[in-house]
Amino acid sequence: MRIQALLKYSFGLLMAPVLAQAATTFDGYEAFYASMPDTLFHGDGVQLQPYAMEGDDEMRYGWQGVVAGRRQALEVRDGVLTINGRVLKRSRIQPFPGEAVGETDLGMGAMAYFSSSWTCVENTPTSASGFAVRHRVVYLIKRGKKGYEGWRLPSLFAHCTSVRMKRQRILVQEASYRYVEGQDLATGVTLNEFALLKGKFVPTGVSRSITFVEPGNVYKFNVDGGADR
Repeated sequence: MRIQALLKYSFGLLMAPVLAQAATTFDGYEAFYASMPDTLFHGDGVQLQPYAMEGDDEMRYGWQGVVAGRRQALEVRDGVLTINGRVLKRSRIQPFPGEAVGETDLGMGAMAYFSSSWTCVENTPTSASGFAVRHRVVYLIKRGKKGYEGWRLPSLFAHCTSVRMKRQRILVQEASYRYVEGQDLATGVTLNEFALLKGKFVPTGVSRSITFVEPGNVYKFNVDGGADR
């Protein structure tokens, strides 16, 4: 019995690294983000539905219901987002460096996520094709003393579910491709973390690396060193 116990223990030790490595392989970014701690938004979100009013030249997209313990109502009209009857002015949206706030950011296919005091709306523009579909418009929104204010997050492999709150700080990440010298295909992605401090994006110095496991497939990858650091 003692020999069997020793063999079982030894087998467990041998298998532990294999199981740990297998646990860090993901088939998509949403699954990876869901594995991270302190995420602000959970679940599948809600999709804004198209509808039209008599006399409208453009289609509207909206949703209303009770979520996160509160009644919420969202509408997108001519690319402008209205939350609970109040317009989120483009001048009140702070874009991440290198991103821009545009009139066609939101529309068909837009999804919304809610927490107790935050809202997030994301969308892949219908005109996107090729490599452009890897970029997603993500607006993080909070109601302040002077109405709603928002931030447009880094777009590469972006999702509302990647937003985290840790020690009362909002944390977001910027993805950038990683290459081996002399190769045209990216071998992975580096995710650099930023905190929202006084409305500005401030680097935290924390980064994560992921490595693609199939050449040319950017949606299947291993997380180097685990899902969180």
